[in-house]
Amino acid sequence: MTISLVEQAHNNIANYLSEGDIAVDATMGNGFDTLFLAKQIGEAGKVYSFDLQAAALHTTEQRLSKEKLLHRVYLIQDDHSQLSAYLTKDDVHSIRCAMFNLGYLPGSDKLLQTTPNSTLQALESAIALLAQPGIISILAYTGHTGGREETESVKSWAKTLPKKQYEVTIQIPSATKNSPPELILIEHL
Repeated sequence: MTISLVEQAHNNIANYLSEGDIAVDATMGNGFDTLFLAKQIGEAGKVYSFDLQAAALHTTEQRLSKEKLLHRVYLIQDDHSQLSAYLTKDDVHSIRCAMFNLGYLPGSDKLLQTTPNSTLQALESAIALLAQPGIISILAYTGHTGGREETESVKSWAKTLPKKQYEVTIQIPSATKNSPPELILIEHL
């Protein structure tokens, strides 16, 4: 039985997170990764979760409230490129992980999507704050307009990271024929 790229990302991230950690969901969407992170970091941890769309915040707030985990999360309606400003304002100097799901919010306006420039800016901020050990996961969807370009720009950026400090792995499901999603993991060794 094969597991999805989302499950693979969660499994890898779970190996890094523990009670009291700070995590970032750079692309909140429907809140599934935010909920996953909130469960992992315990009562003493915090999750900073970003999305441009009010609908994403509303859905995520409901999801977290249902699980009684809303108090562990900061829901932020802003572009993920601004994550450094929010963490700096809160005097956060390191994070244990950051998660990215690139593309658009399922069921919403497909024209509102992540872009190479804002994503690379967010990744630069995340890598600068990433603890050792720490992990960044990027689930890149390639099938929509601009998706392949954004994925390639992220992979090019990841290849510039110092190999002695970071291990970069890329997983592409072989069962998917056209425009498969890609999971890019960056581990701070």
